[in-house]
Amino acid sequence: MRTGRPPIEMGAHGKISTEDIGDGRTRAAARMRTWDGDIHRVTAVGETAADARALLERRMADRLRLSELHAWRYLTADDPFADVAAYWLDCLWEWTTVSDAAIASYRRVVQRQLTPGFENVTIGELTMERVERHLAALGRAESAASARMAPEVLNLILEFALREGALASNPLGAEE
Repeated sequence: MRTGRPPIEMGAHGKISTEDIGDGRTRAAARMRTWDGDIHRVTAVGETAADARALLERRMADRLRLSELHAWRYLTADDPFADVAAYWLDCLWEWTTVSDAAIASYRRVVQRQLTPGFENVTIGELTMERVERHLAALGRAESAASARMAPEVLNLILEFALREGALASNPLGAEE
């Protein structure tokens, strides 16, 4: 009698496979088991098999780190802004129908515009004054189109933190 696949240990992934998907691009895929015990199929696309594999490994490492945060505790106001933003991005990627291009755009805004300004700040320490100061500095340093997206993404992150119970109110005052 044949047996099924051996179970993947929590926090680990199975064999990474790659396939050519046309247009000179390659998709890498693997099954992984997050800290909540669920098995997920994770994929990434790159220009070469090595690029796809590297992106997949980064994506899985991020997902494991955030699944640990999610599995063992809830978000609080004491969580660093960067962790909450990364968790939000992970939830977007996993639980919504937002396109990969939109998520990549949000990720760039978080990494290049928001996290550098709030890297030493917890989500609970974000105040309207602190946010306005940072956004004004971005407006002076970035192109208008680039700076315009930062407050939108920040508001989405703060609304997420509000829904998750990490904040009592959104310091930007936006309503859902």
